[in-house]
Amino acid sequence: MKFKDLFLLPNIITLGRLILTILLFQNYNSTDFSPLILILIIAIIGLSDSLDGMIARKFNQVSNLGTILDPITDRIVFVLLIIWLSANFEYTFITLIFIREGLVALGGLYVLISKKTLDVSNKGKVGTTLIFITLCLSVITNENLIFFIDIFIIFSLIFYYYVALEYLYKLIKKNE
Repeated sequence: MKFKDLFLLPNIITLGRLILTILLFQNYNSTDFSPLILILIIAIIGLSDSLDGMIARKFNQVSNLGTILDPITDRIVFVLLIIWLSANFEYTFITLIFIREGLVALGGLYVLISKKTLDVSNKGKVGTTLIFITLCLSVITNENLIFFIDIFIIFSLIFYYYVALEYLYKLIKKNE
C-alpha cells in the first residue's frame, strides 16, 4: 500500500463518503431533514459508492488501498445509515440487514486474510442499489405508497441475501 494512493480520486470519494456519513450521524438526526433532503443525502452517498469504482476502473486508479478501503467504508456507511434511519424501519428489517452485513464483513475478512480474490458481481451492485433505493423510500410518508414500499423492501432484502449467499458459494467453490 502506497501513501500516494490516499490521494487518488476514487479513494478521496470513498473517504468523503465515510466522513460525510460520520458527520451526519454525529451531528444530526434524520428527523432534522425533510424527506426530500433525506432522499438527496442518501442518493448522494449511494451514488458516490458507485462513482468511486467507476472512476477507479475507467482511469486505471485501482489501488490496494481502495480495494480494502471501499468495502470497509461501504459496511460502515451502510450500518450508520441504517442506524440513523432506524425510526423508518421495522426491527426485523434492521436485524436482518445487520446479520447480513456481519456475515459479509466476516467473508471479506476471510478473503483479506487468506489473500483470496473474489470478483465483484453486477448482482452485488444491483443489490446495493436496491437497498439504497429502499433507504430513500423509507423516508416517504405517503400512506398510499406504504404497501408498494413494503413489497419493495421485502424484495430488496431477499435479493440482498441472495447475492451474499452467491458470493459465499463462489468463495467456497473457488477454494475446493
